[in-house]
Amino acid sequence: MKYIPTPELQHFTSACLSGTRLGEFIVNGFIEAYSCKPDRTEAKLYHTVRTKVERQISSSPKVFTEKMASSPLGPINHSSTIQLLVQLISTLNSSLPEHDFSNLQASDFVHCANLDLVVNEINEYLLNYSLEAKHQGSRKKFWSILDGVINLKKSQVFSFVPDDESEVFGKGKLWTMNYFFVNKSAKKIVFFACSAQRKLQPYSMFDTTDVTPIFEECDEEMFDMEMDISDNVGTRTYVDLTQRTWVS
Repeated sequence: MKYIPTPELQHFTSACLSGTRLGEFIVNGFIEAYSCKPDRTEAKLYHTVRTKVERQISSSPKVFTEKMASSPLGPINHSSTIQLLVQLISTLNSSLPEHDFSNLQASDFVHCANLDLVVNEINEYLLNYSLEAKHQGSRKKFWSILDGVINLKKSQVFSFVPDDESEVFGKGKLWTMNYFFVNKSAKKIVFFACSAQRKLQPYSMFDTTDVTPIFEECDEEMFDMEMDISDNVGTRTYVDLTQRTWVS
């Protein structure tokens, strides 16, 4: 997977997903775009996953046939399904390099077939009145940017389902959500992850050590800035821690 520097997504992350104070909560997260063009690491992972699947099939054909039929990503013995699994894993590894997701299976993800439910959840938890009060037009801008980058009508949506005690997505969080918007024809993935904690808890989404929260570093001026490509557009900032209108 190759990270695609996208100014609009970077600016939204900085303005609305970097220690943003929404009432009693602190919100952290990111939204990033990736190319599905495989690299050497991904090719090696594909071989590893395929070998594991073949061994499982040979050891218990009948049992594994049932699992194949129930895979959220499709029949797991199909090369296209294995490829999708590897892409999702590689996206997680690229966006959260301090963690290793290489052992995840297809059953660790869900296919979000109803895009309206995804839109409603993101609107309810993040793009709500509290965020609109800080950054007017944030909901409309979010969906407009996302649609422009990934083309929602041509995308499938998946989500990683972590353990409740996962340090990355679960432990100490009031709520978390993550979505992969996958456009197979464009060979592109947009990964969105977000979580909320109470003010008195460490504010980082991905770091559970004690830190001092920074509440008001982003403001309306940052959010409304012109989305021109600057000299540092290609630099990633790691945050410790989808004729239709996509606005409801």
